[in-house]
Amino acid sequence: MIARRQFLGFAAAGAVLGVAGCSACPGSPAPGATARPRPRIVPAASAAKEFVTAGAVAAPGDKGPFTIAALLAAPSFFVAHRGSGDNWPEHTMRAYKGAVASGLKAIEVSVSATSDGVLVCHHDLNTQRLTGIDLTIARAPYAALEPLRNDARAWLGPATPLEPIALLSDVLDAFVASHVIFLEDKPGTNADEILALLEKYPAAREHVVWKQPSASPGHKLAAAKGYTTFGYMVARDQARVPELIPRTDLLGIHYTVPEAMIRQVVASGKPVLAWELHRRSEYARLQDLGVRGFICANIRYVLHQDEPLSEDGFAAGRRGTGDLPWAADAVWDGQPAFADGAVSISSPGQSGYVLGSLAEAVNSADWEYEFELRWPSGLPPDGPGAGVAFGQDGDAPYRPGSAPKVSGYSLDVAADGTLALYRHDAGTTDPVRLAQAGSPAPRAGEWMKFVVSLRPWSIAVRRDGGGTSGWSVSAEDTRYGGAWLTLLKNYDAGPPVEFRGVRVRAVAAQEGCGNVG
Repeated sequence: MIARRQFLGFAAAGAVLGVAGCSACPGSPAPGATARPRPRIVPAASAAKEFVTAGAVAAPGDKGPFTIAALLAAPSFFVAHRGSGDNWPEHTMRAYKGAVASGLKAIEVSVSATSDGVLVCHHDLNTQRLTGIDLTIARAPYAALEPLRNDARAWLGPATPLEPIALLSDVLDAFVASHVIFLEDKPGTNADEILALLEKYPAAREHVVWKQPSASPGHKLAAAKGYTTFGYMVARDQARVPELIPRTDLLGIHYTVPEAMIRQVVASGKPVLAWELHRRSEYARLQDLGVRGFICANIRYVLHQDEPLSEDGFAAGRRGTGDLPWAADAVWDGQPAFADGAVSISSPGQSGYVLGSLAEAVNSADWEYEFELRWPSGLPPDGPGAGVAFGQDGDAPYRPGSAPKVSGYSLDVAADGTLALYRHDAGTTDPVRLAQAGSPAPRAGEWMKFVVSLRPWSIAVRRDGGGTSGWSVSAEDTRYGGAWLTLLKNYDAGPPVEFRGVRVRAVAAQEGCGNVG
């Protein structure tokens, strides 16, 4: 099993408050202070290798064949949710090929039939969300779908290529003999046609898992044909769990269902899979609850397959691996927009955008974040403004104004220039204000540059004013030292806020003194 320490930072207790000054200087602890815990970081290559060693992911160069029996024999295993839609346009050949090339032994494929009987791979029953064209698949001929292109730029960034809608026959030709396919008849009306097509593939029963809601009648048809069945449940099915468990060979639960429901399903003794995972914290929690299979939308990040970045990739127009809005499995409107090397958060409510791509980039007792912030079209109303949460001990979603699941600190920059530092303790709605200081009120369109320093005995934030001058706020709080950073919009409605130039770096012990104005 993969150790939980790979996914979450660890925190230690003890804090002493302070005010602005040169408290960022190392080696000057307040009496009785406890040094900040360092994030316990496992290098990405080592963490990724452990998944291979445990059998959860194929070794580089291993092309299978991977069967259902072999998949279930591993202590844990992963399935690419829609082909891993946080990494590639969902349910496209590009996504399926990318997942397989990343070592996934299993992919998830959703299927609908056109009006003339062509089986296509698409999650929604309508093409509007992914193509911009309003067609109900069951009412449209394939000739109307063939020229359409799946457009995931709103979710993955403007540099994301457009992709055609995949044919089920092409997916089966490419993968059914070598990989496991969790195959879902999405509308629940095409079982006969799908099962008939599968008969053309001699190895189908060893590689295809029939996937539908647990109560679906299609499971009986598939089981009668000799296929392994997978039934999934959501929170509204909680009262029916004892009735639904016997209906299928494998059981699925959404990761948001009550913990008691997860434990009840796991206690059945059947293999349990959870969907849709975007974050390492979700994987760690579900694994602790006894879940063995993980239908993952963000395999490159959860499996540590990409090295962490030291600076954002906003200018490339492609969302970084692990960069996620606080509501990652909701509508695409929660994803910031990319423009001119920056990201813009314009959601109607308070919002957070975790930069998982930068997490664990440094393993040091002294480190800094640098970023720029502006309101391009007007300032927010009086009250909280925007800023960053930092020193967070995990990648759990963080949204201002709600009780956080993750501990850490935050900086708020108000429209009048006030800089305020807070500590956020997981599960507690009201943050602890550590310190605040004034700075000049920003102007609409003006970029402001900030440096956030975490030292063993203090935290400090400087707003640059040109050269080495500026305005600062600091506190001698050492409780948290996690490796995650979240961009914050701390107000409802109002104008959008933009961020750019986000960087993280280790700081030498002699740095940090004399540069706080």
